[in-house]
Amino acid sequence: MKTNFKYLILSAFVLILATACGPNLRSPGNFFLRQKAPNLQAFKDALKKLKPELKQKGFLAYSLHRDLGDRQTYILTLKCVDLRQGEEFLRSPAFREPLGAAGVGEPALWSGLDVRARTYENQPSMTGGIVIAANCVKDYPFWQKCFDAEGGHHHADRGYVPSHYSIHHLPGKPDWALVVHEASDVRKAPAFMTSPAMKGVMESTGVVQIEIWYGVNLEQGIF
Repeated sequence: MKTNFKYLILSAFVLILATACGPNLRSPGNFFLRQKAPNLQAFKDALKKLKPELKQKGFLAYSLHRDLGDRQTYILTLKCVDLRQGEEFLRSPAFREPLGAAGVGEPALWSGLDVRARTYENQPSMTGGIVIAANCVKDYPFWQKCFDAEGGHHHADRGYVPSHYSIHHLPGKPDWALVVHEASDVRKAPAFMTSPAMKGVMESTGVVQIEIWYGVNLEQGIF
């Protein structure tokens, strides 16, 4: 499957706009942002200052990860009680301007309603990494049935230990399914996730397009 990053982001953005007025997005979900940040400490300081407003807007927790392939790019995940309200805030000047002042670039943004919620705890220092796969699927119920049938997702040739799976669904035409898991050694994840065997599994479950982010764990916490 050939990926097209710009098409995926544009499709997700259009989908959010098209469904933003629907009641189905007024539910808990998760956001995933990927952005340039030449100064990590400035980025973290800006997030700390935004904490009160994030809490007010219904955000519950966060995690921060350094992109596996670019040491000046970071992945931020945010758990929220209301996906629609959270989306509005993350695209507002109230969120973007403080980060921009800290040198943080405009983020690529993915989101989805919680199907299997991502768990968070206060961990100021972490090991391991994170794998975030955004799947464009033909038929979400069919994809979900196939995913659940795999059970514990124990693949002998993975090369690392996966844990803490979560699933997030952005409904629409097409549907998007975001699958997130922790990786004991994230450096080994790209080879497995893009292997012919995994591509075959994805195609058989109706995945027509996929983009994957890999990050080295830095920290996570509860707001």
